[in-house]
Amino acid sequence: MAEIKIKVTGLKKSFGANEVLKGIDLEVAQGEVMCIIGPSGSGKSTLLRCLNRLEEVTSGEILVDGESITAPGADVDSIRQHMGMVFQQFNLFPHMSVLENLTWAPVQLKLKTPDEAKAKAMQLLDRVGLAEKADAMPRSLSGGQQQRVAIARALCMDPDIMLFDEPTSALDPEMVCEVLDVMRELAAEGMTMVCVTHEMGFAHDVADRVVFVDGGVICEQGTPAEVLDHPQNERTKSFLSKVL
Repeated sequence: MAEIKIKVTGLKKSFGANEVLKGIDLEVAQGEVMCIIGPSGSGKSTLLRCLNRLEEVTSGEILVDGESITAPGADVDSIRQHMGMVFQQFNLFPHMSVLENLTWAPVQLKLKTPDEAKAKAMQLLDRVGLAEKADAMPRSLSGGQQQRVAIARALCMDPDIMLFDEPTSALDPEMVCEVLDVMRELAAEGMTMVCVTHEMGFAHDVADRVVFVDGGVICEQGTPAEVLDHPQNERTKSFLSKVL
């Protein structure tokens, strides 16, 4: 049995009077690829942002490697060093070159020397097929290239877990595949991944588990075959009938 990397218990999140998450219980195992699907406004991205404390939880607990990251005094910066996050909008520093984008955080946090960070960055850029763009500025890259740089930047921190928040939704259709291919490689190598996505084909092919969220609750979860091919919940069936 794989060890549990993330354990979420009774997670609630409100923005003012609006309760977005209404009691989420969830476990992610070491090396598992979990895809979270659901309609817009269902709480998927809020759930993901709570996992690395970009959003403060209203109540409930999140354990990462058995350590509570929601406890008072939890070291949020230390937590985030082990969790890479890739956003819908690429969030690259526009005034820095591609290489500088990758090396800045590891050097600032004194995790690597400048030479070590550069060597790691070039290795990762080569891996995502962008070694020749090391000196380019982000604005000169296509959306798909910028998102691949963003993935490489997250990997520069040597994370144990990768979180993806709809990483292809801002891309033109022909650029989606190049980003999903990088994510497929990560999954094949055993990276623990939690991915909020509307790419049902990717979820079907790559996920170990698919979690359907609607109205701030988990309505259904299981293997891709169970949830996507043979959904039991009426809300899941209704959603999938519109997107598949």
